Amino acid sequence: MIYAKAVTFYIIVSYNVIKKNVISMSFSIIPIQDLENYLRRPGTILIDLREEEDYEQGHIKGAKNIPYERWQVEKETWTHRYDTVVFYCERGNQSMYAAREMNKKGYYAISIAGGYQGYKVWKRKETKAE
Repeated sequence: MIYAKAVTFYIIVSYNVIKKNVISMSFSIIPIQDLENYLRRPGTILIDLREEEDYEQGHIKGAKNIPYERWQVEKETWTHRYDTVVFYCERGNQSMYAAREMNKKGYYAISIAGGYQGYKVWKRKETKAE
């Protein structure tokens, strides 16, 4: 009987933790293949959260560079009225955080799965296919 209560308690706690985490992730993660569809929409901005040196070595065409550290300060006074804000970083972690934070502020924000590294892999595959 005690074992059954412990298992039930564990299941309820686990469910609540999962439910809380899913609710707190209120943003979209898109595959790199879908990026072009979003960029064609009016009112969309693409933000590269990597350091300026990394951006200068290569970036996704049309991206505006706002390094993550600077973005953390600027997000508090962000006043731009874009319909869609698409973020990417090196591998996707910082852009997920940024998208979540901007969604909390009322923006439709998206993170690119895999970040710039995912983009480079996709670009290589696309080039080989041609």
